[in-house]
Amino acid sequence: MAAQASSRDPDARHEWVFAAINLGAVLLFAGFVLADPDISAGEFLRLASLYLGTALLILASALICLAGVVLVRGGRASGWRAGPLGLVRAALIGRWQDDRLASLLWPLALFALLLPSFNAFKQRILPDAGFVHDAALASIDRAIFGVDPGLWLHQAIGSPFATAFFDAIYHSWFVPTTLGIAVVGLTAGVRTRAQYLTAYAGVWIVLGALFAYLLPAAGPAFYAVLVDPAGAEPFTRVTEQLAATGSGGGVLTSTHNQAYLLANLDSPALVVGGGISAIPSVHNAIAVLFALASFRAHWLCGVAMSLFALLIWVGSVYLNWHYAVDGLLGAAGAIGLWYGSARLVDRIIAARTAGTRPVRLAPAVSGS
Repeated sequence: MAAQASSRDPDARHEWVFAAINLGAVLLFAGFVLADPDISAGEFLRLASLYLGTALLILASALICLAGVVLVRGGRASGWRAGPLGLVRAALIGRWQDDRLASLLWPLALFALLLPSFNAFKQRILPDAGFVHDAALASIDRAIFGVDPGLWLHQAIGSPFATAFFDAIYHSWFVPTTLGIAVVGLTAGVRTRAQYLTAYAGVWIVLGALFAYLLPAAGPAFYAVLVDPAGAEPFTRVTEQLAATGSGGGVLTSTHNQAYLLANLDSPALVVGGGISAIPSVHNAIAVLFALASFRAHWLCGVAMSLFALLIWVGSVYLNWHYAVDGLLGAAGAIGLWYGSARLVDRIIAARTAGTRPVRLAPAVSGS
């Protein structure tokens, strides 16, 4: 993922097009969410302000990443004779000439609007669908694996170390996958940036909102309270195993967060991270998406982030957050969005380069 400077990326003139397409889609999603009578504009703005703080952190991280890439590449090219401030200044001037800093700002705006919109949807609108597919998802897991995967994992590898490890890994997810907006979104070329951010928005809107509404389920940790106490025995046993293997007698982050989500399910206030949903797993989908993008940097980065995505999937089941099939569907959805976004980006660039819109040809009709 090469740092972009003036005239180095021939696709830079398309930056505003991809910004407009993605931000337009997110604005439509936000408008749909705000149209719900249970979501007040004041509560939404308060929630958005909290996510804006994270977005500013992402911007700062992006600028640091950009500066690092510029210094390394510029230093190599100049034999380390050019001054660091001059290199960074030249890179920023190049960005300004290419796209008026759109490549630095529109990923930030996308994140700052997308996350509170999804949060509000998940907490206020998604519960209206009911949690009706948990029993089916548990049955699918048993059909695929022959056992309840959560219980099997605890029998196979359950220990205080494993519990602490998966708890730490699972809740570190926010850092690499969110700061991936900085690493992938802002230090990549136009095509990779547009592909990643289009797929990123798709994970939250298509998988996390639309598919979750069509396949509403609560997840194993909430089965006894929100679904059916009579069928919850395998999942309550996992909860007991987590309590038994939790280190130091303290409350695990997962256990604390599960209680937090349940307590705020009917809260009159929108809370950060609020809402309950099992399938598809957005945790798994975003981790897989970031792994796919990481291969653009280096194959070792891709392998490392693929391993991270695998640990997120195993941890989501071990910690009672998800059925195993939730992660499989989330991963499949992320892969589809990644490659689908690539085709969309290439078609848009080809159409704009040719000066025409893509034309969908009718199938040829043979006849005598």
